Amino acid sequence: MKLFFTMAFALLGICAPAQKKVNFSSQNYVGLLEGEHGSSLQLQTINGVKFNRWFVGLGAGIDWYFRRSVPIFTSVTADFLKKEKRSFYFAANVGINLPWQTNDYPNEWGYVETKSSPGLYWSAGVGYKVGIGKGNDALLMQLAYDYKHVSEKAGHPYIAEQDPNDRLDYYLRRLSAKIGWNF
Repeated sequence: MKLFFTMAFALLGICAPAQKKVNFSSQNYVGLLEGEHGSSLQLQTINGVKFNRWFVGLGAGIDWYFRRSVPIFTSVTADFLKKEKRSFYFAANVGINLPWQTNDYPNEWGYVETKSSPGLYWSAGVGYKVGIGKGNDALLMQLAYDYKHVSEKAGHPYIAEQDPNDRLDYYLRRLSAKIGWNF
């Protein structure tokens, strides 16, 4: 966790000594995740600083894919092919995926005792930004490849032969289509 915050402040520090104006910016998304385990919804908010064509910020969200979780991450975005109030952009996020639910849940054999652990979260994609009005307001559309790791120890309390410390790891890769608002 220390490494996460160190990286975030280092990236923000790169923009600070610049001669040009640094502005606060916020990106807020709602998206659809599609992968091997079906479709699901995601919500994200990213807040940080904008300098020239770069945006660096800290983000958090809610991810309902497979097991509900809360990704907390550092985000870097770079605009390219900018024309007037429109541009394409690259976006990259990296951080930690915190489990939402750490208590037990039922499965097809009954009640399973579980203990979830945090895992890695990252995302990389390309987007299109359309400026609206005179300020920094813009409509954002993004396609990305997302990854989240879910780890849990599980056991069935009624089966004596089963080890109550079985570790289950899920490496979830999925496509993400998001629409958002930048201000």
